[in-house]
Amino acid sequence: MNNLQKILNRSFFYNPVENWFWFLGILLLGFLFKRIFSVVVSKIAYRIIKQETQNVPVSNFVDLLKRPVEFVISLLIIYSAVDEISFPKKWRIIPFGKIRVSEFADKLLDMLFIIAITWIIIRFVKFFALVFLKKAEENEIKNDEHLVPFFRDIIIAIVVFCSFFLILGFVFRQDVLSLITGLGIGGVALALAARATLENLFASFTLFTEQPFIVGDDIELGSMIGTVEKVGFRSTRVRHVDGSLIVVPNQMLVSQTLNNLTQRKHRRHKFFLRLKLDTPITKIKTVVNEIQHLIDNHELTSNHEGHVKFDAIGDYSINLLVVFFATTLDYWESKDIRQEINYSINKVLEKYEVELASPTTTLFGITDDKNIDGDY
Repeated sequence: MNNLQKILNRSFFYNPVENWFWFLGILLLGFLFKRIFSVVVSKIAYRIIKQETQNVPVSNFVDLLKRPVEFVISLLIIYSAVDEISFPKKWRIIPFGKIRVSEFADKLLDMLFIIAITWIIIRFVKFFALVFLKKAEENEIKNDEHLVPFFRDIIIAIVVFCSFFLILGFVFRQDVLSLITGLGIGGVALALAARATLENLFASFTLFTEQPFIVGDDIELGSMIGTVEKVGFRSTRVRHVDGSLIVVPNQMLVSQTLNNLTQRKHRRHKFFLRLKLDTPITKIKTVVNEIQHLIDNHELTSNHEGHVKFDAIGDYSINLLVVFFATTLDYWESKDIRQEINYSINKVLEKYEVELASPTTTLFGITDDKNIDGDY
């Protein structure tokens, strides 16, 4: 027994052997059971907030929290193990201003602890965002489907910002208030340099407060037609009807006229039929009545009033105005309905032998009598 005690008390690498055993034992046992501890802690935390989870599965919560909790447990294990040994005062780290190894280890662990706690807070924010999205799906509140991700990202940005200044003040002993004041002075120049980004950021707040559209709406901006997939801080992602993904700056969405196609209960189609000028009036009346009849009796256009009118006599054609409404919100389905109407109109024109007009140019020859007579 005395021999064992002598061995444990023997100095090895500036520390007793006993302390090194404790150091290695804490590391081995801690890292062996850290995953089990992380799952247990995550499940306990889930039970505490279970009433607010809106039936979100515990597996989702554990998946979000497991890794940051493992990181915290790992830091606690390392901190407990390192506390069993001591570093010689003469050991210093030269690149960091000849700081002592013990001081460097303390600062490093403190910084990692703050990062780990920040990580856990971010995962909690993401979990509650998932809860609110689940609630929005159950209540069919479409507005929350894009409000929740937006405010989730804002809260995460604020948490990271506060964590950064906490590290500067608590770990590196910097005057945070002076630093923030200095940033405020330099913020004017930064704002001028990032003017476009700030404009898009303020435009995003306008989009969320006025809500001209929500995620999933079909919009028309200029010649672009597509479905809104995501509204971000700076830009909005729109899936074009041709399948391509277009990133639109938010400033453009609030500064131009925007047509929300989803808010319509139907899609209007308007075009002209240009008949030849020599078409008999009786055939014109018949064609107008036939087309009006097929629009009024089509199952997907009959719910809204359509119009077929003799609109005008042009330079080279008789113009018939055709207007009808497709009772669908889907872009391509409305195109299918228009295609059916066009097929039917073509059959009417063929039935009554009415031809469409095309622009023509008539050239008149000019003769010079002098040339003919040979007089100059």
